[in-house]
Amino acid sequence: MKSLMVVLTAAALVIFIVLLLSSRHPRRTYLLFMLYAMPVIDLKVTPWQFGSLSLFDACSYVMLFWRYKDFLSVYKPNQYYFGGFCTLIFLLLLGSLTSSFITNSLLTILSVFPVFIYARLLMVECMQNNRFLAKMVKGLQIACLVSMAFLAVQLVVGLEFRFYAELNQNTLDSNGIRYPSYFHDSQKYAQFLAMLSFLFLINYRNIQRPNIKNLLLFLSVAVAMFLTGGRSAFLGLSAGVLFLLLFAGVQYKKYIIAGCLAGGLVIAFFSQSLIMFNRKDDFNNSFDFRASIWQEAYDIYKAHPFLGIGIGNYKDYVSKFSQDQYLILEDEIVFLDQPENGYLKILTEFGAPGFLVVFALILGAAVGAVRAWVKKQANGIVLLFIAPIISWLVSFVSLYSITDRRNLIVLVSLCTLLIYLSNRSKIVDEEQPDAAYGEPV
Repeated sequence: MKSLMVVLTAAALVIFIVLLLSSRHPRRTYLLFMLYAMPVIDLKVTPWQFGSLSLFDACSYVMLFWRYKDFLSVYKPNQYYFGGFCTLIFLLLLGSLTSSFITNSLLTILSVFPVFIYARLLMVECMQNNRFLAKMVKGLQIACLVSMAFLAVQLVVGLEFRFYAELNQNTLDSNGIRYPSYFHDSQKYAQFLAMLSFLFLINYRNIQRPNIKNLLLFLSVAVAMFLTGGRSAFLGLSAGVLFLLLFAGVQYKKYIIAGCLAGGLVIAFFSQSLIMFNRKDDFNNSFDFRASIWQEAYDIYKAHPFLGIGIGNYKDYVSKFSQDQYLILEDEIVFLDQPENGYLKILTEFGAPGFLVVFALILGAAVGAVRAWVKKQANGIVLLFIAPIISWLVSFVSLYSITDRRNLIVLVSLCTLLIYLSNRSKIVDEEQPDAAYGEPV
């Protein structure tokens, strides 16, 4: 299986290069390849000793040199985000150089640049092709549907049909299987589904309300999420739905309420068959375990409040300085590489200033979009991009998911599209305003 993954990674990289060489629009090819090749983009092209760079990282660095001209200018509305990027990299470098594991941390920074390369190229493509947003949404929807097709096969044949030689231990629960689709971790897959489910509510023909097809697809994704057993993702999905109920138009609220009632009926009649509602682990013990880890992680942060322990250093740090954070898997002690909380993971590794910069960039995209919506500079489609970000923010409390590049790409895509929509009137001509909101192409 390991050799097969190496061959698959090499083949995907070769295919990407061939597509670039034959494409008249390499930037567009790169962006769509990341979506249509979603199952493989988290495969590693370098071992952990050299930063564990993924296929996504490698393709992004290729694009940095291929399309270097796209990085030579900064549009005025985007100066806030460019400044945030520069500040974050500066803080991460300082944190790495002052950490106990300098080399590992510096190599991990190499995985940060591709995130901003992807976001920059997506922004430029949207500005130069105001109909590209619809293609991005379609690509994300297809990635979601492909994962559900993979899950459907797993329902029939079991976890023998999988993408990785070994899966996270949480896929085998005492009450049944928690299906991961082509992911390694069922919880990360659940978050992936929760975020993408909202995109199926987009109705290009009538932006004011979804149609029956939209609702059925949304509910189908929700049911798939139930099969993963991811409770944090379910809470995130619920938070996103609540946001839409509070801020969406009257027509949307009617359809969302109808969808919630339909989902409630599914849960009522099939709860015994859905592992999310059939998990009988001791909630108190689970919470006590997490709470103890959270406290130790917070103590680590208090000892390194400004620059943190260095990006990528959590596992090495606890194995040396906080050895209570471990699990016993198959009679082997495994130190935790994250404290079961995304916020604490970033806080401990980045320090408070780096933590604030990261979430200023994410929340800045959402707040800017809300401001543009209130001023009627953007229509209601931005709400359907904000809801999945809220979903991610809620589930991030108990799940550090962005180590998987597939979840990261979804999050970065949503933030970048929000930045584009909220600033479009300032950076591109308004010749076809409706196309900016994603009319069919």
